[in-house]
Amino acid sequence: MKAHDLNITELIQFSNGRVGFQGRRLLIHDLSALGQFRRDLIETVGEKMARRILTRKGLFWGQADAAGMQRLYKWDSLEEWLKAGLRLAEISGKASFELKSCILDEAAGRLKMDLACTESAEVEQQICEMGISTKPICWVTVGYMSGYASYCMGKSVYFVEEKCQATGEAFCTLIGRDIESWGASIESDLPFFHAVDIQKKVLELTRRIRDQQRMIASQRKELVAHSHPTMLAGVEVRSKAFRDVLDLAGRVAAFDTTLLITGETGTGKEVLARHIHGISLRRDKPFVAINCSALPESLLESELFGHRAGAFTGATHDHIGLFEAAQGGTIFLDEIGDISPGLQAKLLRVLQSKEIRPVGERTSRIIDVRVISATNRNLEEMVHKGEFREDLLYRLDVFHITTPPLRCRREDILPLARHFLSEMGRRFKKPSLRFDPATLDILMKHAWPGNIRELENAIEHAAVLCSDGTVTTGLLPTTVYRCFEPAATQISGRTMSPQSIRSIEEAHINQVLAESHGNRARAARILGIGEATLYRKLARLKAGDPNKAQ
Repeated sequence: MKAHDLNITELIQFSNGRVGFQGRRLLIHDLSALGQFRRDLIETVGEKMARRILTRKGLFWGQADAAGMQRLYKWDSLEEWLKAGLRLAEISGKASFELKSCILDEAAGRLKMDLACTESAEVEQQICEMGISTKPICWVTVGYMSGYASYCMGKSVYFVEEKCQATGEAFCTLIGRDIESWGASIESDLPFFHAVDIQKKVLELTRRIRDQQRMIASQRKELVAHSHPTMLAGVEVRSKAFRDVLDLAGRVAAFDTTLLITGETGTGKEVLARHIHGISLRRDKPFVAINCSALPESLLESELFGHRAGAFTGATHDHIGLFEAAQGGTIFLDEIGDISPGLQAKLLRVLQSKEIRPVGERTSRIIDVRVISATNRNLEEMVHKGEFREDLLYRLDVFHITTPPLRCRREDILPLARHFLSEMGRRFKKPSLRFDPATLDILMKHAWPGNIRELENAIEHAAVLCSDGTVTTGLLPTTVYRCFEPAATQISGRTMSPQSIRSIEEAHINQVLAESHGNRARAARILGIGEATLYRKLARLKAGDPNKAQ
């Protein structure tokens, strides 16, 4: 888990007059009310005591949040756990943070963390109620970051506010160090972090502050201000692998170059093709798609090029082909590697001459269409075997983009899963669907041999079964969550130790086949892949081990 993966809708729960946050109850308060209370506190007990109380409030708050994050998630590293404190502070409405630097020596227990802070709630309270200050006033925030970092590091870490927007600065500056790194320079600030016995009235005020925690839910931008997420079909793209693909797509979109998209089944080749069309100069013209493996040669030829009435039995009227229907726009030929040799020759002629001839017609028609094709097969290997025309490959593969499998872009799993869950919520009229934290961990770890299509099917499966709004691990298909049950996985009576992606995929396919009682069509649907793709995978496995059961 990474800090930027935190989602407020999965952390906050609303039910029967209660608002829960990580299993703890919270209250949502008005900013002006807290500002008035802050002023009353300062006027009642003085600035130093008020600062101590508010700093201690933040200290306890930060410790509780750090413990909650440790309980709920498995973090990629200690640094990600620390960064999650910044994300939580933003989600809870304290401020917006930018991490300027983080130097962490985990072995020595040393931490140096520099933060820039804007939109501070405490600054707004100060300005609205008391005007410009002569000293930094983000006391709760300083306490919060100190408490959070101390819990993570297992030792005392203190933050000090050097600059503050309340004094007229452009942004607040918070400096965090472990106590050894601070040395004697922190001694004057230590009293504000330590509890002391004070009068009963102050204790009551402290309890009042604790009961008035301001926890306004607001989704913030990414920690780094200049890092704007890339979107594809409304879904955030986080992985570098797929961002590079989108960069290539953006470069080629403006030109009418013939494009070949390759990649495993379910990796989003058609979605990418639609994206390219949508940002091209042809975007106002039609986008027409066809799966070339879904029709026999005779019907596919008619679908692509059209036919005249009487051209063959059943042709009772003229039919416009997809090339002509896409005039001025884009035609997407999916599974291009599955077309017959005869149709390969006819398609080559179309690409060379920019003309089509409908079945049963003697004259050709000029077309202006951009061709984007896609396949999950190795066309170069097919050329060597004599199964695909080399000259057609050269015509189709003017520009080549490969879509990476989901296992190579794991940063995109959560955005995709959340997008699919939102879509399923609308489709099934379950608008409040959300993931349990343990489910997110399973989704991130799964190999997803069926790629995005398998992920979408798994989320749909869980959404259908979900009855209380929370998608737990047990609602996922058994082929997903059983892979991560405690102890070693048993496959065909033998224990599986840590293994390669190919071995995991093999075990996963065999398990689905076993649960489907050998029904390959059903197994392909569960895996989220085509039946033909499943046959090819089984053939590949058989070639690797002649004794392997099908």
